[in-house]
Amino acid sequence: MPSYDLVCQSCAYKFSVFCSMSQKDHQVCPQCGSDQIKQRFTAVNVVGKRSGGGASEGSNPAPQRFG
Repeated sequence: MPSYDLVCQSCAYKFSVFCSMSQKDHQVCPQCGSDQIKQRFTAVNVVGKRSGGGASEGSNPAPQRFG
């Protein structure tokens, strides 16, 4: 399940929820209880391992694509 950054349109409270895509549109503000919630767009962090071993295998490591 993904995590969503949301903001309340009534009180401007910013919060995150960990829920399914279908549940995202049914959230209420934990601060004021309003159902006027919009998704905030934030930077995406991608973390993973390169396949093929350690850094000593090649003289030119692959460029970082996200960061």
